[in-house]
Amino acid sequence: MKNKLRSSLLTKSGHIPDLKKNEFNVELINLNYDRSRKTNFVLLVISLILVSIDFLYKQEGLWTSLPGYKYLFYTHISMVLITFMFLFFPRINGGDTSKITRFKLLFVMVFAYFITLDATFTAIIDQHIHGEITMYIIGALTIAVLNIFKPLTSFGIYLINYSIFIIGITYVQGNSAILRGHYANGTILAVVAWFVSVILYYAKVRDFQSRKTIEQQKIELETANLQLTVTNHKLQKSLSALDESQNIIFTLALALESKDPYTHGHSDRVSDYAIELARFLNLSELDQVIIYRAATLHDIGKIGIPDAILNKPGALTSEEWSIMKSHPERGEAICSKLNFAREILPIIRHHHERNDGKGYPDGLAGEDIPFLARLVSIADTVDAITSSRPYRSAGTFEQVLKELRKCAGTQFDPVLVEAFISLYNNKNNQLIERK
Repeated sequence: MKNKLRSSLLTKSGHIPDLKKNEFNVELINLNYDRSRKTNFVLLVISLILVSIDFLYKQEGLWTSLPGYKYLFYTHISMVLITFMFLFFPRINGGDTSKITRFKLLFVMVFAYFITLDATFTAIIDQHIHGEITMYIIGALTIAVLNIFKPLTSFGIYLINYSIFIIGITYVQGNSAILRGHYANGTILAVVAWFVSVILYYAKVRDFQSRKTIEQQKIELETANLQLTVTNHKLQKSLSALDESQNIIFTLALALESKDPYTHGHSDRVSDYAIELARFLNLSELDQVIIYRAATLHDIGKIGIPDAILNKPGALTSEEWSIMKSHPERGEAICSKLNFAREILPIIRHHHERNDGKGYPDGLAGEDIPFLARLVSIADTVDAITSSRPYRSAGTFEQVLKELRKCAGTQFDPVLVEAFISLYNNKNNQLIERK
């Protein structure tokens, strides 16, 4: 599983050779150590301010009326004490290199666990007082961005804190609706923070490799002036790769729709249509979350479709159409690597099935097609008709309704077709009334 996840995030350039691993690890530890010391000083100042505010709350009597403020003070004072201790840890610059490295690693790990745990406990108390989880969010994202950990290490940090967070808010929060929202938000945050941490780690790996490549190229330049042109070209290529690695998060998010200007924003629009229909049908909040994720990622498999096929203005050949029809399965395979995406896999795979069984990839029919996949299919069709393409201009909603009625029972679930038409008529009538 670990190897599959790594291969989905990296190219071969993400691998550190065995001879360079120790050097890379030492560099990573030194970077985290320096960042942690600087952050520690900032946190000490912030903690002193928070403790002062706590004393003001005490004078106002909040400690008596709301005991949670007293416990909040304990988390703040513990932050002051620990960051003060960290502040006076000796700066080690000489002596046994291996011992220095171990000391710095210990400092970084203790600091990371303490910060996230303190933020988690503060969030639990804050949940009791204000119903908020702001500090949990700040703590998780601070560590994700501040320190660059190996994926397994960051996973351990987030798993421990996530477990404590879930147990804590379950104990202090009595409102089940709020609790469900915090469960979802906390889970998404933990997953996102871990993925950010993983991406930044491998960006650092590539950064290290790029620098080592550049260093090697400089050595070759000194001994082989005749290869100056070729070497400079490789150097520029390496620098470009370094810049791209720093923007990898944005590149991944925009990769699909940037391949085809005519489908730019398609996933967002399909999500909007699908969510509106889901709300009209009074589907649960969980189903709406699943619908949103599935609609956003329903065409992610098109990343693997060649541009010549994806952007072809004319009709596709049978071979090209066969490749195009593989995108639901490709999308399912891509998203199967995401732990939080398991519920949306059937929707991604089956959003091109037809009610009469003539769809793809599995030829499912009627009730055998997952309900939410049938819903996304309608939203997908609505945007396809109302969006411009190289071979035609955008259609109208009147054309959408006509096509849905025509294909109800064959391509689309007739019940969902009627629901969408009712939704459209209701919105249309509301607009008329406002005028």
